[in-house]
Amino acid sequence: MRTSESLLASDSSTPLETPMEACGYQDPRPSRSPFTDLVFWPALEQLQGYHLQSLVLDYFRIEDKNRLIDLLKNVRCQSLKLTGVTGACLDFVGIITAANDGDGPPMRHFACHYDSMYPMLMFDNDDDMCLHPSPALPLANTNQLGLVSLALTTQNIQADWMHILQRCSSTLQHIHIDVADPISCQNIMNICPQIQSMFIGEFDVPELVQWPPPSSDEPASAHSGIPYLDTCIPLQLPPWSDFDAFQSSSLKTLVTSQTYETTPDTLVKLIQRSSNLGTVMLHRMDSATDNIWNALMNHDTLHHLSIHFQTWELDPDRHWEWHTLSHRLGAMVALRQLDLVALDGANSIQCAQLFRMLDNIPLVKLRLLSIDALSDRTLETLLPHAPLIEQVDIIDCGTVTTRGIKALINGLPKLRNLTFLPSSKTKTVPDDVAGLIGYAKVLALLQNTNDAR
Repeated sequence: MRTSESLLASDSSTPLETPMEACGYQDPRPSRSPFTDLVFWPALEQLQGYHLQSLVLDYFRIEDKNRLIDLLKNVRCQSLKLTGVTGACLDFVGIITAANDGDGPPMRHFACHYDSMYPMLMFDNDDDMCLHPSPALPLANTNQLGLVSLALTTQNIQADWMHILQRCSSTLQHIHIDVADPISCQNIMNICPQIQSMFIGEFDVPELVQWPPPSSDEPASAHSGIPYLDTCIPLQLPPWSDFDAFQSSSLKTLVTSQTYETTPDTLVKLIQRSSNLGTVMLHRMDSATDNIWNALMNHDTLHHLSIHFQTWELDPDRHWEWHTLSHRLGAMVALRQLDLVALDGANSIQCAQLFRMLDNIPLVKLRLLSIDALSDRTLETLLPHAPLIEQVDIIDCGTVTTRGIKALINGLPKLRNLTFLPSSKTKTVPDDVAGLIGYAKVLALLQNTNDAR
């Protein structure tokens, strides 16, 4: 068998006209051409007998799903990713099983993303739409497929999820499914007890997802990866009964979005019943109740908190929210990283008060994003209250200029990494940025000289 590290295949031949294009539909995305039969099959035939670490087939149309399975039987790859698929419905279990037949290492990672712009093209032939394919028959010998990570966004196709997951129950650690797929988080966790991360959402841009997950093959060092449960879509669709029985000791990160539409009780349950949470990201919150704060404060393992306050109507009594936020944060002594996003309704005085409450938190990393009330003077109030900070990210924040950045460089003794993306509201000019770079280089040189002494 021949071996190769990875292979990315795509084609630039003349694209076939699709039924939607024949009806006058124009794809707004940049023009891309799917694999044609003249390119796709010969390419796979040339790979017969290869051992690949990774095989990616990008943007292709499939008409004969059985032929694809037959060819994959003689191509061993540890990671297989099919993106932009159009045409016939694929036999996912058949593909994974075929890739595991024969000699060589088994497939560990499988991802398949149908082209989201062409949901009408999922058919076996011109007359037979396969939006609801028949579930695969149970096998007498249900050998484990050995998958560690699985990502399927099937659009309008209903996959037999229970069958697939049962075949991966002892090994699966990471899963990404489309929000339309009818399977609950709790069912996934019951079937696959080794699960570390779940993402329920669309793959609008597959390239944004890190694949395979970095910690897939190293369960003991899972903290070095990014295991998470993204409840973005399910939490927007009441009722949230799917989470009534939710409980996990392996979940490391909880990411929620649009939480202004959820009930506080739902969020509290998710936090309380995930005993080993290390990271909680509360995005686009309208407010945080005492129950939510109490649940967060009772997590001894929580070291990373991200808060995105976004209000749609300004409330004159909003100042009480910032008072509560400041005091609650000050009591979370286990935090090592804090992300503050938007903070709608806060003024510069309230931001300064929040910074003063960080005395008891041994923060190592601070990220400030899109905070209109943040200014150079406000930023300077942070200096005496965060002596352990090693990294600061300031992105699109109010009127922060290089003056405030220099203050951070001078005032934070352990600072080693700094990201500064000025807001469009500032008047930072290239000369000013160049001066800042030179200023930082001089300080670094002086620091190295002092260390040598």
